[in-house]
Formats: sequence, C-alpha cells, structure tokens
Amino acid sequence: MLLVRNHTDSWTVEFIEELRRRTENNLIYAETCDLSSLHSVREFATKWINTTPPRRLDMIICNAGVVTPPFTSSRETLDEIEQHWGINYLAHYHLINLLSPAIRVQPPDRDVRIIFTTCALYAVGQLNPPDLSSPWKALGTSKLALMTAAQDFQNQFDTYQRPDKSVNNIRVYCVDPGLVRTPMLRGFISFGTIWGLLLYLLMWPFWFIVLKSAWEGAQTILHCAMSPIDYGKRGEEGWGGSGYYRDCQEAKSILSQQ
Repeated sequence: MLLVRNHTDSWTVEFIEELRRRTENNLIYAETCDLSSLHSVREFATKWINTTPPRRLDMIICNAGVVTPPFTSSRETLDEIEQHWGINYLAHYHLINLLSPAIRVQPPDRDVRIIFTTCALYAVGQLNPPDLSSPWKALGTSKLALMTAAQDFQNQFDTYQRPDKSVNNIRVYCVDPGLVRTPMLRGFISFGTIWGLLLYLLMWPFWFIVLKSAWEGAQTILHCAMSPIDYGKRGEEGWGGSGYYRDCQEAKSILSQQ
C-alpha cells in the first residue's frame, strides 16, 4: 500500500495500474495520507485501526520528505508549520505514534519493521530549541528529531510487555541512502532556479559519477527491509547504538555515541 496526497487523481490511478501490471500483483493499492496535514494523517491512522477485521501489518517505510532550495523563503504546511519540521518529522512521528497499538499487537512470529530515511545533514541539526533558520539547518534538524523519535519508538517497543510474554518482534531502522539523483536533490543543488538547472545539466557527467541512482540509493532500504535479524539480540539490547544504516551496513551515528 502506498500513502499519497490524493489516491483518486488520474496520475496516481495510472501509476498503481502500471505497478500492478509490471509486478503482476493486484494487491497493490493507494490510500490518502497527506503529510502536510496532521488531520489527514490522523484520519488515515484512525481508519486503519478501526478496520474490521484488523489488517495485517508487516512493515512501514517512512520515505517521504521535502528539501527547500537554499536561499529561498521558508515554506509552511497546511497546519502553518515550517515545512521541513512538519513533513520530515512531525507527520512521520504522528503516524507511527497513532499506529503503535496496531503495531504492538501483531503476532509474535511476525517480523515487523519500521524504516525511517534520514540524511547526513542530521549532523548539523540542533534541537532544544529546533534550529529552522535556513533550509539545510531545518532539514538537518528535522532528520535529527526523526532519528531521536526512532530511538524512542524502539525503546518503547522493547519495554512493552506482551500479554503472551513473547519477546519484542519489532525493529526500527534509520537509513541514510546517500546522495541520490532525485528531482528533490536536483532542485536543492540548482537552488530552484533556471540558471542553476542549466549549470546542473552542464555538470551532468560530474553528478552522474558523484550521485547515486535511485536504484543504488534504494539498496540500503531494501537491505533493512529484507535482511535476516539476529533473534538472539532482538528485544534484549533494543536500539543499543544500532538501527542506523548506511551503504547496506550498520554505521555509527551521533545518537549511538551518546
């Protein structure tokens, strides 16, 4: 299932049909969950939890995000919240927090995973209070807050006492896919201007070498989604300084060093 701004628009409908055709899987579908509106997030989560019979839940990948080009004016969500803070952090936190009851009650033999995507700019982020003074600072701060929330979610799942006394069957990952040639990064590099875009195109051979393709960037996400888990450690050490992945392997982060 894909969460999109509007699952009834023609582009989304055609995209879902194409995915079904290419994968030969008619179970692919989309539902509306606009991350720029916390009300939309709550509507989706409430609908999910109240569905009878309960839906199966194996994995949640929180991959959506925004990057405002440098030296541009600050943008806000529908809730009048700074865009990076509202979409990159608050919306994902709100979604997982609301879905937590449905996540915790999954059968103990089910391997449940939650994956958040982050980026190296989290290192320049600042919390207490959040530093949203510039696009890169706002992006870094939102990703740092998201990683902190991921650590807290893992701790909550680890300390949750299941009625059946089984060990925790939920893992939370933070994934840094690296610099990927996406329209979002292109807009950031080109400063959101025509002249910047022309310069980007002139330097295309350089960007082709330096930046990853979308396929390459997805590999670490796929690694965390499909790699086997050491069941002897799960639920025993919790986050334990792990949970942050880069280039398909565990990596140290600022949070794991604290």
